Amino acid sequence: MAGWEQARRRYRLVHDVAGDVARNGPGAIAEWLPAIEAEFGDLGELLHDVQRRLHTAAEARLDALIEAPPAHPEASVMAVLDEVAETHPDLRRLVDAYASHPAVAEGTARFHRAVRAATGVDLTQVRSDRSRYEEKGSSRDRKPAFRLGLRPVCAWLH
Repeated sequence: MAGWEQARRRYRLVHDVAGDVARNGPGAIAEWLPAIEAEFGDLGELLHDVQRRLHTAAEARLDALIEAPPAHPEASVMAVLDEVAETHPDLRRLVDAYASHPAVAEGTARFHRAVRAATGVDLTQVRSDRSRYEEKGSSRDRKPAFRLGLRPVCAWLH
């Protein structure tokens, strides 16, 4: 039962920290450091856990792209990443706020390699070419399986 208790504590702590950082900015994490260190050991482990959650959610959604390759893979991959960011905005903001932290940078590089291996999409290239995949008009006018990525690029691509 200790494993479940730890999972629940970590889940609550992650969401409390992420919510506070989303509301008050990255500086809000300072008051959470004792709890983070007690539960995770250090900030890097918490960030790794948050990023793992986001990447797992994205990978689950990317499976659909692998099963039925879309006409515009780059736009579809970006739409999946945007959807995950919309679904978990506080977690996304926490990772974005610490994008330069070594734990996040390492996880981002690993995720980029995995996405490229699975879909053929190079996220670092898509980031620089994103405007190519944006279309004029409202997103309600489109009918693809995945919305085209029209929102700003987030730290997935750092």
